[in-house]
Amino acid sequence: MSRAIFRFCIQEIDPCSQTVKLACGENVDMGHSDGAEAPAADPGGQQLRWAIGSTLQVPLFRLTLLLILAAALVSATLALRLAQPAIGAGLLTIDAARGTIYTGREGPAPLLALLPAMGAEAAPLPVTPALVIEDPDMLGSYAARRQLFAAQDRLMALAEDALARGLPLRGLIALPDGQNALVDLPVTARMPARALPAGFWVQLGCGAVILAVAACFVALRAGQSTGRPTPEGLGGFVLAGLGAAVSAFTAGLYSSRGLVMDGGTMQLASALNHIFTLLFGVGMTALFARYPRPLLGRRWVVAGAGLVALQVLAYRLELLPHDLVSPQISVALLFVAIIALVVAQHRATRGHPADRAALRWLGLSILLGSGVFVALVALPVALQHDSILSQGMAFLPICAIYLGTALAFARYRLFDLDRWALRIMFHLGVVALLIAVDILVLVTLSLSGPASMASAVALVGLAYLPLRDLVFDRLFARHRPDLASIHAGAVTVAFQIDPAAKAEAWQLLLTRLFAPLHVTPADHPVPAARIADEGLALLVPAQGGAPALRLGHADGGGRLFAAADVALAAQVTQLVQAAEQDRAAYEAALHRERRRIARDLHDDVGANLLSALHAKAEQPRQDFLLEALADLRQIASGLAGRPVTLEAQIAEMRAESRNRAEARGHSLHWPLGSADDCTQLISYQTRRNLTAIHREALSNALGHGAPGEIRVTADCEGMMLHYRMENPLAAAQAGAGPDRGAGCGNMQSRAQAMGGQLHSAADPARGIWVVTLAMPLTARPEGTP
Repeated sequence: MSRAIFRFCIQEIDPCSQTVKLACGENVDMGHSDGAEAPAADPGGQQLRWAIGSTLQVPLFRLTLLLILAAALVSATLALRLAQPAIGAGLLTIDAARGTIYTGREGPAPLLALLPAMGAEAAPLPVTPALVIEDPDMLGSYAARRQLFAAQDRLMALAEDALARGLPLRGLIALPDGQNALVDLPVTARMPARALPAGFWVQLGCGAVILAVAACFVALRAGQSTGRPTPEGLGGFVLAGLGAAVSAFTAGLYSSRGLVMDGGTMQLASALNHIFTLLFGVGMTALFARYPRPLLGRRWVVAGAGLVALQVLAYRLELLPHDLVSPQISVALLFVAIIALVVAQHRATRGHPADRAALRWLGLSILLGSGVFVALVALPVALQHDSILSQGMAFLPICAIYLGTALAFARYRLFDLDRWALRIMFHLGVVALLIAVDILVLVTLSLSGPASMASAVALVGLAYLPLRDLVFDRLFARHRPDLASIHAGAVTVAFQIDPAAKAEAWQLLLTRLFAPLHVTPADHPVPAARIADEGLALLVPAQGGAPALRLGHADGGGRLFAAADVALAAQVTQLVQAAEQDRAAYEAALHRERRRIARDLHDDVGANLLSALHAKAEQPRQDFLLEALADLRQIASGLAGRPVTLEAQIAEMRAESRNRAEARGHSLHWPLGSADDCTQLISYQTRRNLTAIHREALSNALGHGAPGEIRVTADCEGMMLHYRMENPLAAAQAGAGPDRGAGCGNMQSRAQAMGGQLHSAADPARGIWVVTLAMPLTARPEGTP
């Protein structure tokens, strides 16, 4: 078995140690019993009794024994059903609306009467709707029940006589042309399994499933091995299962009889069905009287069961009027009692979310199981109408009660079941409301069918749909903070520097999202968000400097934590981690920028100031000071974050170069180019490297070139800048290779840092030194090769 959710279920079976952990805390060994010691001597058979008692205390043995008993009961039901004779197997169909239909060669045609075999002297037996009714207790009087059983005895006598003669019975059918005809209806001593209707197999299967689930609860229940009291509600749940299963088996016997069944067997099956059907109701009332919270004392439960037993006796002995003690009336009253206890339990479980979740799931099962049976089978019969649903198929929703419990037992989506229960119960209520509105319109306004439908449609459009949206928004919508609020909280956590402040901000964010009653550090590492203690707690992993946390009782104890809460906690965790990564990237970029500015201050401004300090001539000193001032302006502009366009940078470089060249006795020719019309913004890094390359090239031209005109061009093609400087070639530079010349290595490294290419070489044929630069206007990411 899997893990249980209800307190009367086991919690875990350990296949390695072969022990069962029970909800009340004790362990039961799967191979031997607890708390029992074999006596040393057994002169009077005491040792045998001890061995049997010890064996019965082993949970798996008890489970195996109960399942064998359940299988035996299923087999006995099937064997008893097959042992009944059959009339016209495969030739007759029982239809609730048209009666018994002959489907042989002359059919389909209604079967009017049964006649004895050829040569027998017996009166014909009319085939009335009462003869083929699904359940004898659906008849409206005691007399009608007695007549049915007497008719079954007559049918049984006819069938036995036909079997003794080896002849078929004869059936009187009504042909479509208005004439009557006789047809042969073969009689078999046993019902062929292939001729059994689907309803019988449905009831047999439902009973088997219910017995299997109830057997698991009985065999593996808490407190079995230590003598502790049985958990509250378990007895009622198991009694209800036994009642539902036996009532399904007995109903399957006579509801699938076709035409004939032994009258005594049918009376016994009907009585057992009555008793065990009410036992199901008594068990359910006992369950909700004690589970999840004890509401009524056991004496009150026993007293209620006694009243039901008196009602059964009064009905079976015909002591009170039929309409007062009919089984359908008893079923309806028990169902009302169950609903009242569920409502009372809902109030009693206020402040206990785990109990309330289990109650909602069981309540949903009751509404889908017992409610369908009562509304579609028992209630119409109590109002002297035909049942809406076949009794055999009505056991399917009752079986769903125990299948639903098994699902919850396996903890399948346990923490979302309470919300599913609310949604399904709301839809059931809406269906009932629509039916009530339609009936009200019909009764009060005496409208025809189409007019009633039109009125119902108008009411749905004008009242139901707006009300439905309002109720869904109020009850079922998850009231979470909006995404902006969650993002703001995550960023607040990520941008806390102090670990204590980060832990406090993280706890405040979780408190705002889930509103837990208490938040405590987790007592063990939490790799990922998950639910603990059956939804009472949510474990959240550690976050940066914040420890792993345990959130207890969501929404102030008003609900359990659900799978959606786990998903939300995981998303918020990922959001905080992403924000921390963004913060780390921002801080890394900030540190890189600071280091770059410090390097510029040291390498450029510092070098120029030092050169000015050691310059012997006034003109070089002035040049160094002007360059230092220009560098300071660029660095200050970069710190202020003021954007600079390429055209502004080219204009600044042109003005600075002209002053330097004229001070050295050179002329500068720098015509306007396409770069002077480029409004592309350039980064601080691009600006500094371009300025440094141009200054170095101009310094080489002024210091090492021959007197003459210096020519500079700057053009922009797309996102690439093409720069070129030409200056007269001095005699000492005439034989220089392309890699020679002052500062060429520094210019090369700066160009490569920007993803550009720089070439510096002499052109002896023209007598000039040429520097060309091609570089992108967008800054290259740092660290890119």
